[in-house]
Amino acid sequence: MGSCIRNKHKEEVQKRNSCRLKVIIPKNQLLETNPVYDEMPFDQGDCFHLNKNLFKDEYIIIDSNPFLSTEYGIYQWCYCRKTDSRKLVKTIKKSTDPKSDEPVLILNNIYMMQYLDHPNIAKMIEYFNEVEHYYIIFEDNQGGNLLSKMINQGGNPEQMAAVIIEQVLSTFVYLHQKNIIYRFLNHNTIICDDQLTVTFLEFGAAKKIKQYIKLPVGDQYYQSPEMLSGNYDFKSDIWSTGVLLHFLLSGAMPFDGIMAQSIKNSIMRGIIKLDDAFDWDKIPQAKEFVKKLLNFSQYQRPTAYDALKDKWIEKAKQKKKAIKMNPALTNLRKFQKCEVLVEAIIMQIVQMTLTQEQKREIFYIFQEFDTNRDGKISTQELIQGYKKYQTSTKLEDQDIEKLVKRIDSNGNGYLDYTEFLLACQDKKKLLTVEKLKLVFAQLDVDKDNALSMIEMRRIFGGNRISDKNWENILRQTNLQQKSVLTEQEFLQFINKTMQNDHSHQ
Repeated sequence: MGSCIRNKHKEEVQKRNSCRLKVIIPKNQLLETNPVYDEMPFDQGDCFHLNKNLFKDEYIIIDSNPFLSTEYGIYQWCYCRKTDSRKLVKTIKKSTDPKSDEPVLILNNIYMMQYLDHPNIAKMIEYFNEVEHYYIIFEDNQGGNLLSKMINQGGNPEQMAAVIIEQVLSTFVYLHQKNIIYRFLNHNTIICDDQLTVTFLEFGAAKKIKQYIKLPVGDQYYQSPEMLSGNYDFKSDIWSTGVLLHFLLSGAMPFDGIMAQSIKNSIMRGIIKLDDAFDWDKIPQAKEFVKKLLNFSQYQRPTAYDALKDKWIEKAKQKKKAIKMNPALTNLRKFQKCEVLVEAIIMQIVQMTLTQEQKREIFYIFQEFDTNRDGKISTQELIQGYKKYQTSTKLEDQDIEKLVKRIDSNGNGYLDYTEFLLACQDKKKLLTVEKLKLVFAQLDVDKDNALSMIEMRRIFGGNRISDKNWENILRQTNLQQKSVLTEQEFLQFINKTMQNDHSHQ
């Protein structure tokens, strides 16, 4: 009986692998050595990978009722067997049309989202490419329906709306700088936790653009006039933000209608519905800001960056709570760069074990330092932040400049959110035997209690890292002569590497 089950499982895996789309990564997307840096730049997105096992072998669906359903997939809570923790899974049903370009579109979308690193964007961990479905695994999230969370808060609606819209615009500043248009903003698809922290989850409609595009996408109530006319760009996201703000403040849509055509006609007339049932004159700054975001001309509508400078957005800053700065800033100040392989392992541990509450504390600190709200911290912002929240040990400007260079693992000149998150951690508390064993189990795909160098390479996204750079990593960590590592050897390797790093500090 047991052999029959094993044979059936083997056949299922072979069937899945045989139908998998082969993706050839262009050479210019391989991680080649950057001559500016002594070590290979490492990006948090490198940890995201294709899991070659079956989804059902590694995860259990907790609730069959979807947490969120969109035209791009369904979201459900799931339980990870390896890490004994809750995650979020997006299930995408594959097209049965052999001529469909859907596989390429989905994989391109996954690749685009893989390298997004912003505190308000959901973090992907891994994905499964099976016969009938794609499964994309996200970190756990305490968020829920945006309107329900606002009602439960019971605070000032204008104040809460300001907190939410500030985060939405910050996310759009980040995306638009990367030439990504979102196109799917509405009050049902972004999620929010009890502290009104917003998370963008659904990126099925997101697209990298270099010029105006034509195809209308998303909830019709949130579509801009230029989208309906078939000639739009990033300013369409700003229009959607205006619609969302109008709805959060008044409970009504600025352009209404019952049928699709009547909604379209209302939008194309461009006359904002300031409902008599809601007294807009009591919030004049908010009223003017809504009009600014819903300017019929996309050329006169502000960018996300300019919209964040509006005086009404300043209201959001009044919502800030007292923040525990010292522990995180102490770790940040003491940060020392370690071997890139160990850095990737630390990233895995953070993804698997850091609680939502722990991440939220770092999120608030990141927001305090990211004064222009573009989703990254510049050297000057870090200098100003340290002057404002000075710890017991004073840091000179040149010390902070050196600190940024050490933390900036991908070499873009800024501290991205995950870089900041990792630098604020106490490595000794992260690199425990228990947590390292979790990483070992995660990487040990064939479950033979040994890590091959191919399995180790998966921590950098498999083939996305060039052979040259992988050889450099093995040489730097004295692993070039190894074919496999047992669990004990893996633990010893990490401890020895960390000791060597400390001896050179």
